[in-house]
Amino acid sequence: MGVTVLSFIIVMGIVVFVHELGHFLAAKRNGIVVEEFGFGFPPRLFKLFERNGTIYSINIIPFGGFVRMRGEDDPSLPGSFASASKLARATTLLAGSTMNFLLAIVLFTAVIMLAGIPNVLTTTTVKEIMADTPAAQAGMQPGDRIVGAGDVSFAAVEDLRKHTEAHRGQPVAYRVARGDQTLTLTMTPRIEVPTNQGPLGVVLDYQITYRAAALPEATWTAVRTTGAVIWMTLQIPATLIRERRPIGDAGLLGPVGIAAVTGDVVRSARTVDPILQLVAALSVALGFTNLLPIPAFDGGRLLFVLVEAIRRKRIEPAREGLVHLIGFGFALLLLGVVTVREIGQLLTNTFPYSGLR
Repeated sequence: MGVTVLSFIIVMGIVVFVHELGHFLAAKRNGIVVEEFGFGFPPRLFKLFERNGTIYSINIIPFGGFVRMRGEDDPSLPGSFASASKLARATTLLAGSTMNFLLAIVLFTAVIMLAGIPNVLTTTTVKEIMADTPAAQAGMQPGDRIVGAGDVSFAAVEDLRKHTEAHRGQPVAYRVARGDQTLTLTMTPRIEVPTNQGPLGVVLDYQITYRAAALPEATWTAVRTTGAVIWMTLQIPATLIRERRPIGDAGLLGPVGIAAVTGDVVRSARTVDPILQLVAALSVALGFTNLLPIPAFDGGRLLFVLVEAIRRKRIEPAREGLVHLIGFGFALLLLGVVTVREIGQLLTNTFPYSGLR
């Protein structure tokens, strides 16, 4: 339990701190007065120092940090966030998530530079055979290697795949190497294929090797990996909306679930790579979630800036503030529902993660 809690605080602390650092740097760049930059969450424990009108503080709750800008909903105050230009407000809001994405790219790049880029080599050796399939009915066994069919030889998996696809519904005499023998097994590739199966009903063996990558290739791979994580994160709200599924069935994790996963990864890690990958993935998830057009989130505030740009007229700050306050209440409610569900799973021993059990 202690490892889980400590690792959760450190990992999420880094992710949240980097997010708030983005807001802080952008606000300073745009001439917005930052009244306080806090390490951890209030109440304040003590003030470190004050520089250029900004208080740097240490707070009691050791979790990330926060940025308090002057007049976030009051444009009458000079140097306030609300009085800044549309571009200044937009870039300040975007900076938090941008920093999260940059952190992810840096960490993924580090992992790739340390471990290399995986090459997945699939062979024509059969690893597993599904029941009641053409391969099972023909007597194929694990370890068999499909080397050809008729007069055609298979030099690679793609040759096997193309030949099988071209002969669906037709009996095919496959040549199979088994030990020192070469057998002929006749199978008819299925036209209608069950989910997660192929026409023959076999799972082919594969090997994973790693090759070294120079910095440019590692960085580009990290960018694509970050994009893939964003896409996977997008699937959560999309699934909730499209399939009307309960929150608990859509892969949404609350603080308890994230803490448990973090604890599992930290305890099972033999190298630093899995931990760096976890921090990177959580950083992407936080950055993307904050860009959703939900009131009180950065994306919700950005939406008001966009509406202002289209209408050429600003929505009254007091009304905007009320919308964000209500949105914040709903976000807390959702967080509470997810947390209660996870605690209930812990109490009933149905929690899917071992980190808190």
